[in-house]
Amino acid sequence: MASIYGNEVNEYYVSRIRENFEKRAARLKKITTKEQAERYVAGVKRKMRQIFQFPERTPLNAEVTAKHTFDGFTVENILFYSRPNYPVTANLYLPESFSGKLPGVLFLCGHSGLGKGEPVYRTCTIGLVLKGFAVLSVDPVEQGERLQYRLPQKNMPGVCNHNLMGNRLALCGEWFGSWRTWDAVRGLDYLASRPEVDPAKLSVTGNSGGGTLTTWVAAADPRPKAVAPSCYVTSWKHNIENELPADIEQMPPRAFEFGLEMGDFLLAQAPRDMLILGQKNDYFDPRGVVETFHEVERINSLLGGKTQYFIGPCDHGYYQENREAMYRFLTGKYFGKANAPEPKITLPPLESSFVLPEGHLENLPTNKFQRAFTRDIGNELAKKRKKLSAPQLRDALADVLKIKLPVAVPHYRVLRTIYMSANIFRNRFGLETEPGRIMSVLACHDKRMLFHPDLEAKKITLYVPSLDSCDELGQRLPDDGSLLYAVDPRGIGEMMPSGTDQPIPRDFFSPYQFDYHYAALGIMFGEPMIGGRVRDILAAAELLTSQGAELTLEANGLGCIPALMAAVLSSKIARLRLGEMPESYDAMLDETWSKFPLSCMAPGILRFMDLPDLKAAVRKKLI
Repeated sequence: MASIYGNEVNEYYVSRIRENFEKRAARLKKITTKEQAERYVAGVKRKMRQIFQFPERTPLNAEVTAKHTFDGFTVENILFYSRPNYPVTANLYLPESFSGKLPGVLFLCGHSGLGKGEPVYRTCTIGLVLKGFAVLSVDPVEQGERLQYRLPQKNMPGVCNHNLMGNRLALCGEWFGSWRTWDAVRGLDYLASRPEVDPAKLSVTGNSGGGTLTTWVAAADPRPKAVAPSCYVTSWKHNIENELPADIEQMPPRAFEFGLEMGDFLLAQAPRDMLILGQKNDYFDPRGVVETFHEVERINSLLGGKTQYFIGPCDHGYYQENREAMYRFLTGKYFGKANAPEPKITLPPLESSFVLPEGHLENLPTNKFQRAFTRDIGNELAKKRKKLSAPQLRDALADVLKIKLPVAVPHYRVLRTIYMSANIFRNRFGLETEPGRIMSVLACHDKRMLFHPDLEAKKITLYVPSLDSCDELGQRLPDDGSLLYAVDPRGIGEMMPSGTDQPIPRDFFSPYQFDYHYAALGIMFGEPMIGGRVRDILAAAELLTSQGAELTLEANGLGCIPALMAAVLSSKIARLRLGEMPESYDAMLDETWSKFPLSCMAPGILRFMDLPDLKAAVRKKLI
């Protein structure tokens, strides 16, 4: 069935992010002294420690696998381990001749399949080394030589595979962005350890996904004295208004719950020198570049730091104008004289950048894929999980889902009835399960045309669909004497978002489209999408049982997970019938290619329970 309230989910999040943006702007406006700025930055830093989860430092066990000499510079192919058995491939660029210690730049690559081998990124690193910097360019995981999935028939762009890995980590209560940031932080460790490099003169820059990582490193590590993120920093307000999905690593958990915006990640280690780079025709909105610059510049300057911005004339990318703005920024800081023009650069053969045989870490005996680490984390969580009593399980589940119990009977709006055929009507009601907003549609399939829910029935069946209750129920009427209702919770069926079309055709299961986008926003608010769907079901159950009806909850496919959770949380649900349902969250960690979307996952749930535990808690209700 066509989505009727397809804008409601988007506008719900737009209204909330605008509120967050305005409250933060009001706080920043009150900061007028260095002492106030210091308190604000200290508060931001505390929040960052709750967002980034880093392991203990372990030996890098770095080695140089090859060295090449070119015109004016050398390149060393570097292998190091950010975690035990978790290899990182990198190239270290050094000027051919120099005296004294060099300022070092960590270069972080965007979402290119070639990683550090991408021509524009090699151009940038060579431009820097020819201006007198030592530059370490690092392959991000699932890019360059660090591919995690070697199934060409199923291989997707790295950004999609990032989301695949990130979804599983979320179940374990971890964030893929922390993993990516830790690789970069360990890259800084290696760069600072080199005898050619002055560890007091470190900087970091990168574009797109590398601009993201530059921003996260700026938040997590005090060592870089200058940072220059390109084509990422704008504002989340603009991103959400523009319905822009972003990679799972670009969506920090609880950032909105903490009242943060992008600029706070640049301010977390202030004061330092910063250059925020954007592009005129970038999907990362250049209006946000200017807004964030003014916010950051005022606080950073109170603390003694300098902030600049530059918006290039091009589309998304580290084009020459932006590269030269970055050269001007870094050479002015470290050499006392801006040296912007980029020399003519001839790129060495791609193969010269390979750290490993054939340019892939599957040929490395000490390699452990990221998904294997996630599997290990899941195993540890399963060992540590305590058996919970029914009340304890209910309370823990409500906390994971961020649901305050009991859920109130919702206000409903009467929507137009749809004639289905064969004298069956779909009588529809919009449930305001968020203040003033229809976030779910309740429908009664009956031979009568109803303008209000019939709550006097003795027995009611409430159907929770996998994707669309109208399509899945069809012409069905109950044969057990009950009254049949269905609920399309937020993001499903009549509530399915109508925008965020990346790419065409629309695909609910796309790892980078509308369902993923809003699920990721929920995590940033600390309120997972599945928790909202469970709350929608609970609200419908409260309404339907308000006059004493016996309620059977029925679900199929993806709908089984929120239906099961609702049955655990509500005594108003007397019976539960589940169709095809995932075996467990734990089993999802074993799948190389998981079909289950982020919106059916509750971050951190495996710390406390799994689906079989929930089934056991309602076994008396199951039919």
